[in-house]
Amino acid sequence: MANCSQCGKPAVVLAAGNPLCVDCNLKLQQAISMRHAMLAQQMNFLLDEAEAVTGIYGVMPRYRVPQPIIHQGTMNFHNIRIDKSVVGAINTGHVQQIDVALSHIKLTGDPELEKSLAGFTEAVANSTALSAVAKNELLEQIAVVAEQAAMPKESRSWGILKALVTSIGTQAAVAGLGELWDKIKPMLGL
Repeated sequence: MANCSQCGKPAVVLAAGNPLCVDCNLKLQQAISMRHAMLAQQMNFLLDEAEAVTGIYGVMPRYRVPQPIIHQGTMNFHNIRIDKSVVGAINTGHVQQIDVALSHIKLTGDPELEKSLAGFTEAVANSTALSAVAKNELLEQIAVVAEQAAMPKESRSWGILKALVTSIGTQAAVAGLGELWDKIKPMLGL
């Protein structure tokens, strides 16, 4: 099996004679899509210019330019509910990571920890005492803690877990969420 010409991972496709892995192929496809959107916008602009010169509007067909999907309503994950007022301010990818880890925690038989982490995550997302940057940093840390909590105790990275628990505790105290976090720490085995 050939290796990717860009990063050295195992290749899965051939693009213009270059072997690419899944990640590099995705990046290539995204670049092609962005280029297509840019060209469609330029063509539409030129059509607008031509119509402005002739004085006849709306007769020339336009290219559809793909628009990114921006979620504006309430987001419901399996374990966490995020209100629409904070969706644009937080990285929902971190929330999704937490949600997946919480599902694993629930399956391993610790519904109390799952509920507590879900409640704390929602409280962080809805906090008005934290800036958007601070919320995202805190959610990223919670995601790692939740992933560690979903692992068997003997497989956890205890040094990383202890450092993150301390950091989250400090930030939670600043945001007025210290009591919530203090209830979770013993459930993590710390």
